[in-house]
Amino acid sequence: MIAVCVVHGGVGPHFFSERLFQQICGIPTSPTIVDEVCDHTFRQQLIRIQEATTVQEANNAIAEAADSLSIIGSLRHVSNLKEKDSLVQSAADFFVNGRMQTALDQFVEGFRTLGLLEELRENPAVFHSMFVSEERPLQAKDLFSLFGVDYSVQGSNNRAKENSTICYWRDWLIDVEEGECSPITLEKVLEFSSGASTVPPLGFPHRPQIHFIHEANRVFPEANTCLLILRLPIHSDYEDFRKYMKEGILQAPTFGVV
Repeated sequence: MIAVCVVHGGVGPHFFSERLFQQICGIPTSPTIVDEVCDHTFRQQLIRIQEATTVQEANNAIAEAADSLSIIGSLRHVSNLKEKDSLVQSAADFFVNGRMQTALDQFVEGFRTLGLLEELRENPAVFHSMFVSEERPLQAKDLFSLFGVDYSVQGSNNRAKENSTICYWRDWLIDVEEGECSPITLEKVLEFSSGASTVPPLGFPHRPQIHFIHEANRVFPEANTCLLILRLPIHSDYEDFRKYMKEGILQAPTFGVV
């Protein structure tokens, strides 16, 4: 599902751990640490073994964790402190990696769909932010640069109005980013314009465009989410522009989120 979504321009997963991403890409991983053991009880048992300062303390802590350690084949008494560190390492390795190997193999196999696995392994740095990094919130500057603008001929009366409208548009996006047009958000502006609340990792099929509405009786913004066209209304002052942009987006039916 993830492979199909990514290849067809959908959203990135943005939830993989660094270790999982490296395993999928075939990159050597760092040694497992106890903090990666997700089972709270077992993690605390391993920490007690790890923090033991004498062989007797270590064996007592091992005895407390005997049920869990026996299941994963790591139960043994130790005769020195070096052995207890080896025991903790092997137990953590099995819990984080070994017991998940079959599921991981199946997961990796799924990434062969549409050739994504090959691309991941050849270009891991390109995909890292799509899979591992937390998704960055939209910023006003992102929408500034996202849209191309379809202007009228330079020097015409319409062009002068369009220049003012683009200034209003940019000022309005800054207001939205700063929370001055609540409940409107930049994500809602993008969704109104394109049907997507985030920019797909591979981008849109073509660059979204801004057109202008010069008819006096059409005061609200309009959008064609299939053609990726946002039509901005022409207003003589910023306050009117701000008012009708907000009302138009809030009152518009939701097309859907990609």
